[in-house]
Amino acid sequence: MNTAELKQDLQEKGFVVFKGLLNPEEVQHYKIAMEALSGIQGSQMRKAHKLGQRGLDSSWSEPDGVTKHADFWPLITHEGVGTAVRHLIGDNIRFLQHTDLHVGFSAISWHRDNVNRTFGAGPDWQEAEEPYQILRVGIYLQSYAESGFRLGFIPGSHKPEFPVSPARKLQERKLQAIGAMSYLFVKLQEWASNAEWIATEPGDAIIFDPRILHSGSYITGPKYSMFLAFGRENTHFYNHLNYYRRVRPELNYGDMAPQLVQLLQSHNLLPESAPIYNQIQDAWTPPALMRRVVETGLKRG
Repeated sequence: MNTAELKQDLQEKGFVVFKGLLNPEEVQHYKIAMEALSGIQGSQMRKAHKLGQRGLDSSWSEPDGVTKHADFWPLITHEGVGTAVRHLIGDNIRFLQHTDLHVGFSAISWHRDNVNRTFGAGPDWQEAEEPYQILRVGIYLQSYAESGFRLGFIPGSHKPEFPVSPARKLQERKLQAIGAMSYLFVKLQEWASNAEWIATEPGDAIIFDPRILHSGSYITGPKYSMFLAFGRENTHFYNHLNYYRRVRPELNYGDMAPQLVQLLQSHNLLPESAPIYNQIQDAWTPPALMRRVVETGLKRG
């Protein structure tokens, strides 16, 4: 698939798959590093879900994990990752501090990763003056056969629509309800109409617009995933940066290590300007109870 086709897929569908972005040696290296961090070995990730259980019996996740641990910094400057992102949004990309590490974990509900998660409401959906050029990069280290994992997308759910049509409002409400009920019935989200499910193999990367509705699937075995973000600097980029860094304190994002700042500078990936603020119009924040659950889980981790 050439660059024009990749860009077209991203524009129309909201996601692109890059097969084998990491080689087998890299896959093994990061799998070992994630097992060491989490204290969970692949053999411990075999038990299937029970009713209402959203991860395996042994699961672990760390928001901002790539940023926090030097073992994972090579992902940020990885030639294959950078080339893939540049194919999609052009040169002059910058690292965006929105990263995650997951072991035995799948986010089972329809959700977005952007700042303004209510469709059509807020700056994320306004592109008349500045384009939205932010990408999430999800890299997977296991096969579909061993994990049963797939990442699902609602194609086109990232594309602004003004005014929002009644049909679109109905679809959003339907998926929101499915997402809520999936906390009790973990396979419910797979019944959503017009969803596209991607089965990953070791080293595969899925690159997507954070505004797209997506969901992890039910998993039955070892699963390892690493998430990064990149973008072109503008208001959308700065909102996204401040959202995870300051509007969502329960996720425990912090300052980047000086050594990482130097690494980003040396690869021309450090944002040239980074205004600081902690309020963003229509930014989604979790209910108080959910926020406490997240904070408690992170402290235990």
